[in-house]
Amino acid sequence: MDKIKVLFVDDDVTLGNIVTMALEDSGYEVHYQTSLTAIKPVIQELAPDIIVLDVEIGNKNGIDITPELKIIAPEIPILFVSSHVDASEVVKALNAGGVAYLKKPFEIEELTAYISRHTAAFHMQPMQIGRFTLNAEDNLLMKGEEVVKKLSVFESKLLKLLMLNMNKVVTREQIERELWEGGYANEQSLNNYIAKLRKYLSEDESLDLITIPKVGYKLSQN
Repeated sequence: MDKIKVLFVDDDVTLGNIVTMALEDSGYEVHYQTSLTAIKPVIQELAPDIIVLDVEIGNKNGIDITPELKIIAPEIPILFVSSHVDASEVVKALNAGGVAYLKKPFEIEELTAYISRHTAAFHMQPMQIGRFTLNAEDNLLMKGEEVVKKLSVFESKLLKLLMLNMNKVVTREQIERELWEGGYANEQSLNNYIAKLRKYLSEDESLDLITIPKVGYKLSQN
């Protein structure tokens, strides 16, 4: 299963490494670079799902190069990050083609929320796991041409989150943040959702939905 690909360009190496590790831990594939050098061929070869672009990169400006990037990749959303909070700079960035302008310092959760919002089309693509396919658009769990289960919207979102973090632990806090939008998740309700997904996936013995006590859950494949 393909991961969402993020091209992250920022000349702050410390921040870049922290953000890269955090995004990878959240299930993204990240290509990080510290300059705009060869940015066009990188975009064409990598075909990222989103570009996270610093405004000031060395002596260059990410906003100024955006129109050129939009010519070669008009469909790829560009999310600007910057410590500059001047309104005119934000307007300039959005007029250049940016989808949003995130002000530094920012929380990783805030960044991932923007990435998730602007790569929503990716999540609508069918996702393969073992013998199953999750048709996210219609919330259908398929096995070949057979519909195994018409999932509820929440079941579909929860399964997608687990699939995007295949073989990694998804914490309860992450589920609350991403699926309950920061609200409190009822423990028994979440346990019930997990039990239902475990039942649906039981037809493929290579899959295992594991509960990590007091931590979260992990979807793995043998």
